[in-house]
Amino acid sequence: MDNVVEWKKCLRSGKKLEREHGVELLRNEYAAADDTARSHVEEYILGMLRSADQLRWEETQGALMAAKVVLTSNSQDTSAVECTKSDCKFVSEVKVSAVALLEHAEYAVRITAGKF
Repeated sequence: MDNVVEWKKCLRSGKKLEREHGVELLRNEYAAADDTARSHVEEYILGMLRSADQLRWEETQGALMAAKVVLTSNSQDTSAVECTKSDCKFVSEVKVSAVALLEHAEYAVRITAGKF
């Protein structure tokens, strides 16, 4: 539980190194998680992306970085043909958010969104 709190806190940090540390913590946590825990992680990330216009740019970038962790992890676990409904929902929502964030005022957010 402490790791969950820690990666969430780090992803929202104003410091780049802390956000990157949060990504590593999330990567480890997500790899070891069961389906229920993974769903909670995905919903948390989508919640951040849905409210990106209300977040500081650092938090938005952290959400995009976290989404990339989930997407790369899921792409190793399943092929596109085996995409479950929740996986497809996550992928489509992240893509929509990333496209919208390509016009964000902050350069770092635009660059991170462009990597999708």
